[in-house]
Amino acid sequence: MKTKDITQIAIMISIIIVLGFFPPIPISLLPVPIVIQNAGFMLSGLLLGKKNGTIATLLFLLLVGIGFPILAGGRGGMTVFFGITVGYLLAYPFATFFIGWMTEKFNPHNQNIAYGFGITLLFGALFIDFCGAIGVSLLSNVSLSKSLLGSLAFIPGDAIKAFMTAFVAKRISKSLSKRRD
Repeated sequence: MKTKDITQIAIMISIIIVLGFFPPIPISLLPVPIVIQNAGFMLSGLLLGKKNGTIATLLFLLLVGIGFPILAGGRGGMTVFFGITVGYLLAYPFATFFIGWMTEKFNPHNQNIAYGFGITLLFGALFIDFCGAIGVSLLSNVSLSKSLLGSLAFIPGDAIKAFMTAFVAKRISKSLSKRRD
């Protein structure tokens, strides 16, 4: 792995950590709050691609697992992987991989915001929400249908996050391509 790759991975982990500083917003439909931190995982796939984006996400989760309180709300430690949000946490590396894979295939330099938005919304936000709803259902007294229905509350905010990550990815990619020229 090149120094450039390691640096980009470290910067992305830092961005994800900073996004965790925004306080979670509780909602009444589910015992899971709205967080902005998941936008970092989506951005990781868009900017770093399937391999390095997934590495960044897995390293972030490793830091969480060993106890760093870097999840939204200042949570960390192995207990979060046994709690109600486990479905979301386990979905993050897969979402990052899928976003990176689809971006490399259909929108390699993040030129098209519409493609970036569609990829991020479908393979990021909706996938994470679906996996999270399964986790909530398995670890609580909420049926899967109610959990999936409750997850609909996340979609408007997730659509905004998907658009913003596609926009930011396009701007960063455009800036980097100018520096290479």
